[in-house]
Amino acid sequence: MREPVNLSVRRMPEGAPGRDPLVQLCAFRVGNEEYAIDIMRVEEILPPQRVLSVPHAPAFVEGMLHVRGVLLPVVDLRQRLGLAAAAASERTRLLVCLLGKRRLALRVDRVTEVMRVRRSDIKPAPALLSPGRAPFVVGVCGPPERARLLLDIKALLRWEAGREAPRPGGSA
Repeated sequence: MREPVNLSVRRMPEGAPGRDPLVQLCAFRVGNEEYAIDIMRVEEILPPQRVLSVPHAPAFVEGMLHVRGVLLPVVDLRQRLGLAAAAASERTRLLVCLLGKRRLALRVDRVTEVMRVRRSDIKPAPALLSPGRAPFVVGVCGPPERARLLLDIKALLRWEAGREAPRPGGSA
């Protein structure tokens, strides 16, 4: 299996043919926003399934999921991004993702597309979003009317507790 592409945002030298590779991204919606991650991190996309709750887990960990005899943690991206909870719909999906040798499932509201973009078309995250405010947003891609935030799953999971978004309905 191929390794995920390094999506670090850097400009390629002008006029360097063949040095601006296409990158495949999996785009999905969480709330009213559209996000994307490197498709090489996505192992499979599943419909909603029964999740076993885990006592004392972080608020954004919905629980554990059995996938072919293996238990995977399920991260609710709505919760992790500080959005209000929503009931699962027929479009809700679980993205089974690879992080090194570990696997986990990300709950998203719906998968929108697999897209191909030139690496040079991925713009750096605005200064207000990184590194301290939202270190998990590594870039922006797509046209302005449908821009997608490119997420770094590893950074999203290690986001410091002190910077964690307040829980919906909780005190700030």
